[in-house]
Amino acid sequence: MKQLFKYFLYLGVAGFGGPLMLIQQMREHYVDDLKELTGKEFDQAFTLIKAMPGPIAFQMAVFLGNRLYKSLGGLVAGFALLLPSFIMMVTVAYFYASFVNVSFIHPVLDGFLFSVSAVILISLKSLVINNYKFIIFIPLVLLNMFLCWKQILPEPLLIVGFGLLAVFINQKVNRLRLFSAAFLLVDWQTVYDLFKLGLVSGAVVFGTGLALIPVLKTNLVDIHHWLSLKEFNDGVIFGQMTPGPITITGAFLGYRISGFMGSLGMMFGIFLMPFFHMMTWFPYAIKWLGGQKWINNFLVGATSAVVGSILVTIINMNAESYNKIMFWVLFLANFAILILKPKTSILLLIVISGLLNLLFFTAMNSI
Repeated sequence: MKQLFKYFLYLGVAGFGGPLMLIQQMREHYVDDLKELTGKEFDQAFTLIKAMPGPIAFQMAVFLGNRLYKSLGGLVAGFALLLPSFIMMVTVAYFYASFVNVSFIHPVLDGFLFSVSAVILISLKSLVINNYKFIIFIPLVLLNMFLCWKQILPEPLLIVGFGLLAVFINQKVNRLRLFSAAFLLVDWQTVYDLFKLGLVSGAVVFGTGLALIPVLKTNLVDIHHWLSLKEFNDGVIFGQMTPGPITITGAFLGYRISGFMGSLGMMFGIFLMPFFHMMTWFPYAIKWLGGQKWINNFLVGATSAVVGSILVTIINMNAESYNKIMFWVLFLANFAILILKPKTSILLLIVISGLLNLLFFTAMNSI
């Protein structure tokens, strides 16, 4: 158990590169090095976890801990993976107000944002590659982008709805009952509201932790106006720069809205249902789910909605930057580098982009 804690704590500290990179490291450790799981068992679990709502790297850690060391192992693995990046995000949020108005910080953060936008876009690569061959995928992506742009329906409902729609289209189901959970806003304490938002998001949002970003942006910025777009963008930047799951961004956002308890409330909400799935029914249902033909069709539809909503979020995040030459320079440069050299350090790219934008900003002001 001590080794389990140390390993996932190490991943939480040094696991830069996004959820897929984290999962690849888990596979190398437990399949290739320790041989505690077979490659088939690991890959089957990963495939089905991708069809589950919630952050996939966190769920994979909990699944492995539970599979190897029962319930306590799942708790230890999930806690250890989240702890380092949670501490980092709360620390940044605590000092955010004191440094955000420093003059040279803005061009640095803008450079970070341009780089992070390219990182997020490139993160969609695997989702698109795995699904574009399905004839309905691209049309569903475009339709979802339109619905997200117009804010006709909330993203969780779109993701689940598009997944069910894909099942309906591919299997030609005659009768299909659609169930959706209404998100009831009540005038209770903000911490409870943040917990509830995190709980609903973690329960129904499919397609890796990146899929939570559009949901959080819509609720925190557009609907409740708890944060400005800049504060939200900065939170995404800091989340992308930390090791561990990108959903740790929620710790920063919750802290900015309601202090440390807000941070805890949102984090507990986001990770509660994914943790519950991995610790209860999922280990027993994995073989049955693996044999269900509708899983692949559902995943195609749900993934199309994830890709569409993330694309719209990238567009909205940079709404004030399209007239800036350095946006296009840094965004396209980061995108090209990650296409040609996928293993390039994301943290290094973000930091360099911030410094280059600061140099350009300083040079233009000195002319």
